[in-house]
Amino acid sequence: MTTALTLLSLLIWLYLALFHHGFWRRREFLPEIDQNIDWPEVTSLTPARNEEAVISHSLSSLLLQNYAGAYKTILINDSSDDDTLSLAQSAMKGSPSATILEAPPLGKGWSGKLWALHNGFKSIPKDERPDYYWLSDADITHAPDTLGRLVTLARQNDLAMVSLMVTLNCKTKWEALIIPAFIYYFQMLYPFAATANPKSKFAGGAGGCILIRRDALEAIGGIEAIKDTLIDDCALAAVIKGKGYNIWLGHGTDSHSIRESAGLPDLWKMVTRTAFTQLNFSYLKLFGAIFGMFVMYALPVIAAIYGLISHDFTLAALGTTTWIIMAITYAPTIRAYDRPVAASLLMPFTAHLFMAMTLHSGWLHFRGSHSGWRGRVYDKQSSQKEP
Repeated sequence: MTTALTLLSLLIWLYLALFHHGFWRRREFLPEIDQNIDWPEVTSLTPARNEEAVISHSLSSLLLQNYAGAYKTILINDSSDDDTLSLAQSAMKGSPSATILEAPPLGKGWSGKLWALHNGFKSIPKDERPDYYWLSDADITHAPDTLGRLVTLARQNDLAMVSLMVTLNCKTKWEALIIPAFIYYFQMLYPFAATANPKSKFAGGAGGCILIRRDALEAIGGIEAIKDTLIDDCALAAVIKGKGYNIWLGHGTDSHSIRESAGLPDLWKMVTRTAFTQLNFSYLKLFGAIFGMFVMYALPVIAAIYGLISHDFTLAALGTTTWIIMAITYAPTIRAYDRPVAASLLMPFTAHLFMAMTLHSGWLHFRGSHSGWRGRVYDKQSSQKEP
């Protein structure tokens, strides 16, 4: 049985490495700016709730964009009770094209970020609405040419939505272990090449940086179409693609998260917040996912070690080969985060952490504990309560 399951694991990894849309190759990057395209009007929208540690830097990067077309910036202050508002006012001082909007109290059935964005869209008169909206999180900084490159890609390929998986912090030992794996798993769940393929069912999005065309957003009924979702970026991508529009997801090497470095508790919370949501709150899917992760990640290592100890060299060869294939597919992501290639061999051990986080997410839901984020609590239907 162990040999058969190890062979199954090998076949799974061969499929993933060779046929799963090249998810691990990291080929999707923004092009250089094309000076010959027309430059549409763009408005950036940034929701912010208690972001005093990062808001000045993120707003500065938005205001310093060297975009050739008409460009405005709107910050939506979402009931912050720290110095976010005053710092934003200082950062925007002297910028006539920059505006601060106060979001009203959270609407029933809305997630906080989407509520803020919804009010940002509503604040723009119909006759002044831009051709594109640029949705950028309050903890992200961008290189000065980022908007120009986003628009270039969108115009060249008739894309209704372009999003970037920004480069996340990877400074602490726990970030170095967990963040590359988090990105790797996301690429596996939402292969970037498949997302851009109109014939593929995959539709991934990264909420830290999204450029979306106004007509496509209006065609789906605005942000209200996904108002109660926690994984809002992928939900938006799915709705847009489902309407027949072209979308694209890539790597944002010049767009960075500047949130404070995190230890294991914060990273654990980041994963458990949406892990069970990703499984549609299904315990059957939860146990299936845990069994699948065991077969894919744990079993090859067990087989390699046990096979050597017991002199079952067939089992050892199957386990070792599977482990090597796994590491080869993980290596490009490891290198992207400036980690030694040898660290890719740690994938099975990191997977055990994610298995535990996923189980914990399901357990929290079973106990009736709700996810929390930025001072708000979310129940399983994604409605919110103020603390």
